[in-house]
Amino acid sequence: MNIVEFAKSLGLSIGTVSRALNDRPEVSPVTRKMVLMRAEEMGFVRNANARRLVTGQNLMIRLECPYNTHILSDRYLVEMARAIEESAVTHGYDLLLHLGTRQRDTASEIESIDGLVVIAAPDTSVADIQKLSHNGHTPTVVITGSNPLDYPLVSYVCLDTLPGIRAAISRLAELGHRRVGYIGSDHYSTSLRRALPGLMTEVGLTWNPDMAIDAGIAQEDGYNAARTLLTLPVRPTALFARTDILASGAIQAAHSLGMFVPGDVSIIGHDNIEVAALVSPPMTTVAINIPEMAAIAVRLLVSQMVDKSDPGVEHLGTHLVIRKSCGPVPADA
Repeated sequence: MNIVEFAKSLGLSIGTVSRALNDRPEVSPVTRKMVLMRAEEMGFVRNANARRLVTGQNLMIRLECPYNTHILSDRYLVEMARAIEESAVTHGYDLLLHLGTRQRDTASEIESIDGLVVIAAPDTSVADIQKLSHNGHTPTVVITGSNPLDYPLVSYVCLDTLPGIRAAISRLAELGHRRVGYIGSDHYSTSLRRALPGLMTEVGLTWNPDMAIDAGIAQEDGYNAARTLLTLPVRPTALFARTDILASGAIQAAHSLGMFVPGDVSIIGHDNIEVAALVSPPMTTVAINIPEMAAIAVRLLVSQMVDKSDPGVEHLGTHLVIRKSCGPVPADA
């Protein structure tokens, strides 16, 4: 019995079972005790040491977030890391997380991993990937924007966010909104702000830079930005936020000003993380299929590590999930 079959027999996710077997703190004592007890009853043993001897691998993948020093405040990255870990476990690998603040590249550290997944930022360069992948000698997959970097020695999962964003702006236009504000995130706003004027023109809207703020990444940043935009003499009737965290802050700001969402202002987020469905009202958002992206990244990496396949490139798009935070433009707008 492998870990996939064992987890299925318990009705638990593979990641939860792996964390319980490896005494990780993210699992409750009750769940850990149950998993260990059932493993003993069923004779399940995850013998990683034997597999290391057979394969000559360390069974370890490293996840790099080189630009982000506050990953625990970024729910998208937290959910991405969790999805990559669960996908890695299905292939028999553990995950080592590296943040941007940590030093790396010691000889022992290089030897301790079999492959690398990099979550790139818009300003991640070829030189960055070249260094992280040790000139392409470490099997590497880069999760990046719509196009791969000009460095063919690594694999890429390319995320094209524009289809989903175009659908979000189009939705607002269909609802009669003409004054659409934008709340940006530090890491991704530059490229999106270049694209937004054209996207708005496509659906009959006009980009107004006075209704755009690059806020940051925290919920408080979204709150403060929305308070500023919603108290303008001529305020936007709708807000599009670069992340769901920023959008949730914007919803709080609207409520603090006595406004109803979506009666007085419509709000759309981006990423479709768990919080999007839990806020009040549930948030319309641009959805990224995080589990699918993680599965593609790990599959490409395992193909390089185990099958010695050449690096590849795969593309993934986004789409709009319509919930309750958008409505028609207010009659008095």
